[in-house]
Amino acid sequence: MTGLPGAGDWRPAAPPGRSRLLALAPWIAAAVLAPPLAGGLAGAVATAPLSAWRLLAAEPGIGRSILLSVLVAVAATVISAALAGAIAALVAARPVRARATERLALVLVAAPHAAVAVGLAFLIAPTGLLFRLAGGWIYTAADGRALPPDLPLPGDSWGLSLIAGLVVKEMPFLLALTIAAQQRVGARAALDRARSLGWPAASAWWRVVAPQIWPLLRLPVAAVAVYGLGTVDMALVLGPSLPPVLAVRSLSLLFDPDPARAAAGAAAALLQLVLAVALILSGLAAERLVRRGGADRLTVRPRRPLAPFASRLAAGLGLLVLAMAVLAVVTLVFWAGAAVWRFPDPLPAGWSMARLTGMAADLAPAARASALYALLPVLIAVPLALLLLESQARSPARAVGEGPIYLPLLLPPAAFLAGLQGPVLRLGLDGTGLALVWCHLATVFPYVFLALRESYRRTDQRPRRLARSLGRSGFGAWTAVMLPLTVRPLAVAAAIGFSAGVAQYLPAVMIGGGRIPLLATEAVATAAGLDRRAAAAAALLLAMLPAAGFLLASLIPDPAGRRRCR
Repeated sequence: MTGLPGAGDWRPAAPPGRSRLLALAPWIAAAVLAPPLAGGLAGAVATAPLSAWRLLAAEPGIGRSILLSVLVAVAATVISAALAGAIAALVAARPVRARATERLALVLVAAPHAAVAVGLAFLIAPTGLLFRLAGGWIYTAADGRALPPDLPLPGDSWGLSLIAGLVVKEMPFLLALTIAAQQRVGARAALDRARSLGWPAASAWWRVVAPQIWPLLRLPVAAVAVYGLGTVDMALVLGPSLPPVLAVRSLSLLFDPDPARAAAGAAAALLQLVLAVALILSGLAAERLVRRGGADRLTVRPRRPLAPFASRLAAGLGLLVLAMAVLAVVTLVFWAGAAVWRFPDPLPAGWSMARLTGMAADLAPAARASALYALLPVLIAVPLALLLLESQARSPARAVGEGPIYLPLLLPPAAFLAGLQGPVLRLGLDGTGLALVWCHLATVFPYVFLALRESYRRTDQRPRRLARSLGRSGFGAWTAVMLPLTVRPLAVAAAIGFSAGVAQYLPAVMIGGGRIPLLATEAVATAAGLDRRAAAAAALLLAMLPAAGFLLASLIPDPAGRRRCR
C-alpha cells in the first residue's frame, strides 16, 4: 500500500504479474485489432494501382453514384441528429418521459439494419402497409380491382428510401445517446435556470444543453455519417439501383472475374475512405464555424429565441419516425404470419405460422452461425475492454491513446475488407470461422468499449478500496466488489456487442465468401425475391437474436442502481 484509504493518492499495488498484464493491455488490444484494419487498408492500397482508378473513373454513372452516396450520408445524419435533438429537448424536463423514450429507442437500436430495411421496404412500398391503411382514396380501381399507386418505392433514383431507412435506424441510436448525455451533464438543472430567465423550454435546450452535450455526441454522429456512406445491406434492399450507391458498386466490382475491374472495386472502396475523411473534416470545420460565428447568437443574445415552434415540429417528425420504426417491425410480423394478404386489405385475411416455422427450420443453421460468430467476438471483446479500463484506471495517461479504438466506427467496412481478401486467401483463411470472428471483433470491440466505458469509470471505487484494506488481493477485491457492481453494465455491453455482431453483413460476403451463411445475408437475399412472407420471416428471425440478448441483459439485477436508490 502507498497510503491510507481515502488519502487522495492511496492506491493498492497489484501483484507484479497482473501489473505487467495491465501495462500490456493497450498493446494486446493493438495486436488483436490492428492487423485487420492496417493490413486491410495496406492491402487495398496495394491492389488499387493508378490504372484501377482510371478504370473506376470511366465507369458509367460513377459520378452520380458518388453524389448519391454523399447525399444519402449527409441527409440521413443531419436529419437523424436534428430529430433526436428535438425529441430530447421535448422530454428533457420530464424524467419519466425521458426514461420511457430512451427505453423505446434502445429497443429499436437492437434491430439489425437489414431487418429494419426489409420491414421499411414492406411498409412504404405501393402495396405496403402505409398505403393499405390510407384507404381507397390513395389507389385506383380498374376492372373491379384495386391498383396501387405508381410510385418507385423503395428504390427511387434519389435514394430517398435509403435516407428514410437510415433515419429510422440511426435516429433512435442518436436519441438514446442524447438522452444519456443530457442526464450526464445535468440538463434539467440547466433548463430550470434558463427557463427562470424567461426562455421557452425548447429554445433553452438548444441554446444551453446542446452545446454542452455535443462533445459527447461528436463521435457517434461521425459514425452514423460513415455508416451511411458505406452501407451495403440497406442499400441493396432500399435502393437506389440505377445507378446504385458507391458502396454497392464497389462490392459488385470486387467480385468481378476480371482482375482489372476487381482492382477498380478496391479503388472504389478506398474512395469511400476518402469521402469519409472528407465528411468528418467538413463536419469539424462546420462545428468550428458555428463556434466562431454562431455561438454568440445562440448563447448571448437572449431577445431572439430560437423558434420553439420549429423544435416542436421537428420533435413531432421524430416521434413519427419512431412510429415508422415500430410499424416496420409490425409489418414484418404481419407478413411472416400471414396466410393470405391481398391488396388493398389492411390486415391479412388469415394467419398461419407454417411459413414462419418452415423458414425457422430452414434458417436454423444460419441462425446458429449468426449467434456463434456474434458471441465469440463478444467473449474476447468484454475481457479485453475490462483489461483496458483497469489499465487506464491505474494509469489515466493511457486513456489519452484510446482514440484508435474507435477507428473501425469511422472507416467504411469495405475500405479494409477489400484489402483483406488477398492476405486471407494466401493464408488459407478465406471462408473460415477464424477470419470471420477476427473481422467481427474489429467492429464489435469499439461498441463494447464505448458501452462499458462511462459506467465502469463512474462505479464507486470506495468499496473496492475497503476490500483491499481488509486484506483482499487486487483480483479478489475486483471479483468480490467490482464484478457485482458492474455486472449489469457488462451484460448490456455484451448485448450491444452481440447485436453489432449479428448485424454484420459485409464480412460474411467478402471474407466468408458466402460459404458461411448468416441470417443477415439470408435476409438480404430473400428480400430480393418475390416471396414476401419468406423475406419477412428471415428478417424477423434476424431481429429476434439481438432482442434475445437484450432481454437476457435486462433480467440481470443492477446492484449499483439499487445502491444509488438507497
